Amino acid sequence: MTGLSSALTVLVHACGILAVVNLYGDVYESREFLSVQCKDNETCWKRIVDFIPENLLQIEVGFVLKVSGVAIAVFYVTYLAIKLYGVLFSRLDSRYTERTRDIGYMVAPGKTRRDVANMVRKQRKIGELPPLYPNGWYEVMRSEELPVGTVKAVFMIGKHFAVFRRENGQVSVLDAYCPHLGANLGVGGHVRGNCIECPFHGWQFDGETGKCTKIPYAAKVPSVAKTKVWPSMECNQMIFVWYDAEGRDPSYELVQYDEIKKFKWTYRGRIVHYINAHIEEIPENGADLAHLPVLHKVGVVAGAKLDFTASRLANFLTHHWNVKWEALPPPQSHVARITLHLTNKIFGWVFKPLEVDVVADQIGPTVVGLKFKLLFGTGIWIQTVVPEEPLVQRMVNYVYADWWIPTFIVTSLLRGMGTQVERDVCVWSNKTYVSRPLLVKEDHLILAHRRWYSQFYSEHSPKLEFKKENDLDW
Repeated sequence: MTGLSSALTVLVHACGILAVVNLYGDVYESREFLSVQCKDNETCWKRIVDFIPENLLQIEVGFVLKVSGVAIAVFYVTYLAIKLYGVLFSRLDSRYTERTRDIGYMVAPGKTRRDVANMVRKQRKIGELPPLYPNGWYEVMRSEELPVGTVKAVFMIGKHFAVFRRENGQVSVLDAYCPHLGANLGVGGHVRGNCIECPFHGWQFDGETGKCTKIPYAAKVPSVAKTKVWPSMECNQMIFVWYDAEGRDPSYELVQYDEIKKFKWTYRGRIVHYINAHIEEIPENGADLAHLPVLHKVGVVAGAKLDFTASRLANFLTHHWNVKWEALPPPQSHVARITLHLTNKIFGWVFKPLEVDVVADQIGPTVVGLKFKLLFGTGIWIQTVVPEEPLVQRMVNYVYADWWIPTFIVTSLLRGMGTQVERDVCVWSNKTYVSRPLLVKEDHLILAHRRWYSQFYSEHSPKLEFKKENDLDW
């Protein structure tokens, strides 16, 4: 089917090109005729009429073919214009596919990538892990994915949520299960004013307080009838929910970037990866400076497989990193900052247009804002990490940039970043967590990062415990 599809695609393009060439020839011939015959305005119209076939009612086959050719040419030019618009202006929106869960695994003889992924997940040594869900803000979805009156069911960080947008435009995040008989409010629930209505018996819960405001068949609503409302906020066109194992209020706020709020930076797309690792291993990469010249030096054109370093052809492009990591002092102790300058060399020569300056702030355990500066503008990558399962992380990189930067340039950067991330995924998804690593002096920032990150764990943060062999409880 793939070969047939490719052949049909080639045939369609060939017909389109022939039709455009034929139309151009006809237009050119007509222009030459009129330029010779129409020497004065008085006789020009008569000459044009004489040029038209005398009996249009007697449509000949040649004429039908010519009209069909014109129609095909117009359609093909329109198609190319739409494609060109997509390349120049459409945003990259890479969402979940089955393939994204299998990135990071090498294909073995006689096995599919899915077979290898499942085998590694079962056999990999887990290691002595930190708690599973650090306290902090977790991304739920993009704001545009939740219009007014919409209800969605969300499962993450070991919790089921019902997320809805009230008629006043505010977002509410509630415990998904109705306290009456356990129906999931996010599956079939309805927004009624600023309340959510249970699809099972019609109980309504206020989106701000969680109190039950109406039971359609009861004379009185019990005062104890309520469900939990989780702290939430909208920031940078995304919805976040606050999680704290002790039930405390948010201890810090996320940064709202003015450039996004005032639409100086416009949204250009996202790329999604699923990673089979503990959540802490992902941000720890920022303090692991020694891995950059090993894993990320060879140009992105070499791809993401770990054998890319053997590709001499791809070595014409190399990346060189100058990085600094530091934990910020109070009152920003929840922020760790990475300052980075990326130099790209082609055949050993520095290529100035590809130089990038980045200031990345890790805000809490799950959100990173990477401001970048290019030769022709500025923008930001916003990275969020959310545990969908204890050892399955959904990492999303969103990109915003100055409105005047062509989208194809921004999406090219995003695709390049995706390739670099997938190199890390190849390592994360196959490694074990080492709680007491063997380090050298130059690795001191790794311990500094672990000390900084530990502030987001608390007494009741859930841990992965072994009940018996091959039986996990969290």
